[in-house]
Amino acid sequence: MDTKPYNSPRNILPDCIIPALALVFTIYYLTTITEVPWISQASAIVVSGLLLMSIFAFIVRSVVRIQKGEETMRLKGAFHSLVGLFPVSLKRFTMLFLSIGYVWMIDSLGFTLTTFIFIFLGIILLSSLQNWKRALMVSMSCSVIGYVVFIYLFKTRFPVGPVENFLKGLL
Repeated sequence: MDTKPYNSPRNILPDCIIPALALVFTIYYLTTITEVPWISQASAIVVSGLLLMSIFAFIVRSVVRIQKGEETMRLKGAFHSLVGLFPVSLKRFTMLFLSIGYVWMIDSLGFTLTTFIFIFLGIILLSSLQNWKRALMVSMSCSVIGYVVFIYLFKTRFPVGPVENFLKGLL
């Protein structure tokens, strides 16, 4: 529960983490595409452009709201806002560990299977176990679309696992 008065400005410092990481990712992404085929470079530029436009929109919106007094950026209370109360903080830390597990396991399980597991568990974590059928459909759709678009069509060099090896034999 939020205990601050309704009219006090909301601290947006914790909200700046994702745009900051997106900027770091964009810079990294653009600096690592020099040796890849032109189609990969073109898609990297499109994705990077979209990320940069989103970051710019966030900055403009934040500056306007800070000037209006609706939001503020202060360090005091930022950690509490970021972590939240117990049920929320547990989900946030579990999602962080799921993300770390995704990066850790993608080399051994491959892109498709790891993506399926991550999305399935993420949906279950953020919604409920009763949504397992919907989570199964969404995670299956995302991993199949990811395989078809990135691995089959664009020939992106994602980590190969049992699913990719099986489908390579079929296709």
